[in-house]
Amino acid sequence: MIGLQINKEDFFGKWAPIGIIILISFVAYPLTIAIIFGYFLFPITNFFFKKFKLPIMLSVFLTEALILSGCILLILYLVQTLIDLIPLIHEYIVKLPVVEIQKHPIFLMFEGKFQTLLNKFMNELLIYFTHLPSYFFELFLFSIALFFSLHESVKDRHWFLVYFPKKARGICEKALMKISGVMNNFISVGIKLYLLTFSLLSIGFVILGFQQPFKYAFLVSLVDSLPFLGIGLILIPLSIYFFLLEQHTIGLIILLLYLFVQLTRHIVESMLWSSSMQIKAVHVFFLSAAAILIFGFIGILFSPFIYLLANRWSGLTRTS
Repeated sequence: MIGLQINKEDFFGKWAPIGIIILISFVAYPLTIAIIFGYFLFPITNFFFKKFKLPIMLSVFLTEALILSGCILLILYLVQTLIDLIPLIHEYIVKLPVVEIQKHPIFLMFEGKFQTLLNKFMNELLIYFTHLPSYFFELFLFSIALFFSLHESVKDRHWFLVYFPKKARGICEKALMKISGVMNNFISVGIKLYLLTFSLLSIGFVILGFQQPFKYAFLVSLVDSLPFLGIGLILIPLSIYFFLLEQHTIGLIILLLYLFVQLTRHIVESMLWSSSMQIKAVHVFFLSAAAILIFGFIGILFSPFIYLLANRWSGLTRTS
């Protein structure tokens, strides 16, 4: 009876409030993301505050300005790259033997499916535009919440733990410290893999004599770094294109380049994750996929947390 009472008190005093906070965090996800960003961007704000002796408000403004300018520059560069691609794509499409392709059985088989996918994409795009005002409102809330989160993080990095029960704060602080290490590993591995893909593709595009090889290598590497996408999204259709133009040598080289980059990336990724998190690349894929399927694309942000849990879980199963 006493044991049952202790468990009940422990549940209502510690775990029930934590469960309610987690539930609210998922519902009010723009604010949750702002708090997470404020926690992990704290070193930049603290650098301005401690190193240059700037006021807290100015340090926060500089941090947000740095992040915002970086995102804007990246978007502008991507838009400019895509604009440059339009005449190049048009030039390649004009060369295609359209009449012969339309008579091909494979084209006839995929024509209906492609039309269905196109209609679905247009419907999703229409729904997205109808929700555009709410997205702007969420972005506005996120920017304000990020400002306050950065401001409070300078004073106390764990300021948001005040809403957690006292018994759980120590556990949460230790968990956040470990999650910070996981995030550092996650970002470090991602940057190394991106640089590897960019280097290999740049060399391959230069050898093939493509126009502006470094710009297109940057774009393809960026697509490769996004979840569930990869260099095959661009290189495989490009290889098929050259096969359709009867330029089998170039098409085969691009296909071999794709296989070589994928194989090299897979080996390096396995080595990086095994050395940092003791998690194999195949496990990383399934954990990331599960996070996205459960939480949507916002699950990308929770992937490092899931890696940490998987690492701890595998450690418990090994010891047991």
